[in-house]
Amino acid sequence: MDLELIIDEVFKRIMDKTRQNEMVTEERSTKMFLQCDGSLLSIAGYETVLLDAVKDKNQFRNYEFLVIRELSIDEMAASVSGLSINEKTRVLRQFLLTGKPVYVIEEGLEHRAYKAIANPVFYNLFKEQEMKLIQYGLRIMTAVALESALGSEEKKPSPEIFKKETSEQSAASVLSSDIQYSTVKKLINHELAKQLAVEATIILKTGTLITPYAKDVFKESNTTITFI
Repeated sequence: MDLELIIDEVFKRIMDKTRQNEMVTEERSTKMFLQCDGSLLSIAGYETVLLDAVKDKNQFRNYEFLVIRELSIDEMAASVSGLSINEKTRVLRQFLLTGKPVYVIEEGLEHRAYKAIANPVFYNLFKEQEMKLIQYGLRIMTAVALESALGSEEKKPSPEIFKKETSEQSAASVLSSDIQYSTVKKLINHELAKQLAVEATIILKTGTLITPYAKDVFKESNTTITFI
């Protein structure tokens, strides 16, 4: 009799644990991204999870991408060399190794604070490191641009709305069909700006976002920007 009670109790606990796991899975149906530091970003369609709150820091399969709000000079130098000097650089390395997107907020890049006062030749060392990270697949953008770009991916119009917008824009499309835009991308970062800056004048669609670092590229190359 006692054995039967024990079996029933074990079975009950197994079933309770199974139900709990199912509830956790349902709660996690929303896509998640991992953020290393700073105030939480708010991106439509995603749940923000801080690295400090993650118990198992070796499991990142459930996260769509990584956001780093602050990257020090030492952390950038270590990441360029594939080294890990703290938890942040280790996670950054792991995301790049597994091919997952990594975003760094421009405002959090420590070396840029010295741009106006640093020796230009010495400062170029850090610009080169930044370019290396971009080549590795890391993306640098402002917090506003990131929230806008990723949030817009979740706001796909329904067929009815899309059809209405298409009909309303048909006349405008005819008028703009002869315009040759320098790029149709909605966001211009430093890397794209360097490609576009070879032209004295570039034409962009109204509403195109330009990162501060990209603006510096256009300013240094005396590139004229026209929005149409």
